[in-house]
Amino acid sequence: MKNYESILAFGDSHVAGCELLTSNSTYDMYLRGDISLEAADVPGKMLAFPAIVAKALGMPYYNYAMTGGSNQRSMRLLGQALHDHPNSLVLFGYTSSDRNEFYYPGKNLLGHDEDQYLQVGMQWYGPIEKDIKVTKLHNPINDTYVKQFLHPHNDIDSLALLVDMSCKDVYHLMLNHTASNFDNWFDFQGHTNYKDWAEEQGFTKMPYLHYGRDAHEALAQLILKDIQ
Repeated sequence: MKNYESILAFGDSHVAGCELLTSNSTYDMYLRGDISLEAADVPGKMLAFPAIVAKALGMPYYNYAMTGGSNQRSMRLLGQALHDHPNSLVLFGYTSSDRNEFYYPGKNLLGHDEDQYLQVGMQWYGPIEKDIKVTKLHNPINDTYVKQFLHPHNDIDSLALLVDMSCKDVYHLMLNHTASNFDNWFDFQGHTNYKDWAEEQGFTKMPYLHYGRDAHEALAQLILKDIQ
């Protein structure tokens, strides 16, 4: 095993450990506009698979994932993270390619990160819509983006190649999409993506469609087995 100094993780809510805690009070605070989305993610990150891997290896970890985050956001943060922590193992989670981000300064915006970038895409539809209807948060461009600019595309393979070229050691973790042209996807016991693997394993599924602590523990053990 190589002598890493830290673990870096990137991705969306699955990597951020969304719904891992029984109490959703931090997300209630976020929906009220009391705290940032990154702050709401902090408790779950402490229980998510990157933390489990880092603890087993006895090293610090830095989880840059964010609920609702896009691949573009992860790529934007990767360069500075590698500069700050050059001798790191990277766990890079790829989310759906329908997501994107735009620099959009403002306040009380749904999907806003602390760098003033707004995350847009289909992630703000589905089970979360009932919460969005009663929150003071809003996303001023999401409906327009989805209705007028979103179109089927797959840039994940090319993005993965860029990530591969940027990192010395990286695990490419396809979260909920299957790509075909990139050779180095992590093998989820015969599956190309986390969602299909978790479904087959029958792991706990939470109300907002994330998987429970059993899935995170199992994924951490798969990664650790490969590392060691």
